[in-house]
Amino acid sequence: MVSTLRIATFNCENLFSRPKIFRESKARSTELLGYVAELQAELRNDIFDHPRIKELKEKLQGYVTVVDIRGSHTSAAGAKEWLGWIEFTKSRNEAAAVENTAQVIYDLDADLVCLIEVENRLLLQQFHDGLLFDVLLKPQNKLGYEHVLLIDGNDDRGIDVSVISRLPITWLKSHVHERTVYAGREVATFSRDCLEVRLEAPDGKPLHLLVNHLKSQGYNAPTDPQGNIRRLGQAKRVAELVDEHDLDQDYVVVAGDLNADPDNPSMEPLVKKKGLYNVNLELEPDKRGTYGTGKKQLDYLFISRALRPHLQAVHIERRGIYSKSRPHYPTVTSKLDQASDHGAVVAEFQL
Repeated sequence: MVSTLRIATFNCENLFSRPKIFRESKARSTELLGYVAELQAELRNDIFDHPRIKELKEKLQGYVTVVDIRGSHTSAAGAKEWLGWIEFTKSRNEAAAVENTAQVIYDLDADLVCLIEVENRLLLQQFHDGLLFDVLLKPQNKLGYEHVLLIDGNDDRGIDVSVISRLPITWLKSHVHERTVYAGREVATFSRDCLEVRLEAPDGKPLHLLVNHLKSQGYNAPTDPQGNIRRLGQAKRVAELVDEHDLDQDYVVVAGDLNADPDNPSMEPLVKKKGLYNVNLELEPDKRGTYGTGKKQLDYLFISRALRPHLQAVHIERRGIYSKSRPHYPTVTSKLDQASDHGAVVAEFQL
């Protein structure tokens, strides 16, 4: 018996709320994120430069707050006398943006969807139950997603990777605990997480899924402006996890927002991995992009050699992105109410 399997990945750009910083223009957001990175560095120093910290806080007023847990950062001599963190100020997504996000997921009609930049599992469950299922799926007699899974990751903005699935899930594993040395200090290997999920494919075979959101571009860190070094380390670690499987025999999928084009050196561990295939290569070169104007591919579905013969079609759903030159949903009238600035990638298989 032949069964259809549809797998998708979609960065929904903070499903319910977005840091106010990202409401600004790209240039302004980049400038502000540079100040955030500097403020974080200052708050890790053994001796605080209080005038500079005050100056950075003033530049970031309305965008972030410094949360004191033990001691006060305004009076502590340095990091050893203070415990706390920087918290991004968020603004609620417009209702239309959330509805357009649901429309994208509905139109994907995938058996499993990897969702990137979701705040927490309970909100995701509420989104599924109250909007995606009740308003869109149920009236059309379509199945909802029985499995709604998310594990809190490492990003202090609270943006996590997650999975919603109609397929049975038999096992999952987080890698938030892994550590690596970067720019002379030990940090979390993954900026968010590499969430491993094992599902049961329609033909009964295990499907091994690795969901990722790799290091972003544009944080303006002086030692690594584009995050390529950090992202390369993350891609290498994902490739190591892929190596735990036989790509000639096992169904393996690496999915998510990897934050770089395929020709970026940081992508080499995955792009050049024997036995892995980037499904966007099924499309014409000028139609492979997933981000913004469609010129960059940041979102990926890599599949193992065992899955590739079953691949039937690949589609990028871009109607949730606001564009003056491309078709979009009638309900997408501006960048404020667009579903995301990312398109969703969906691949269809016959098993």
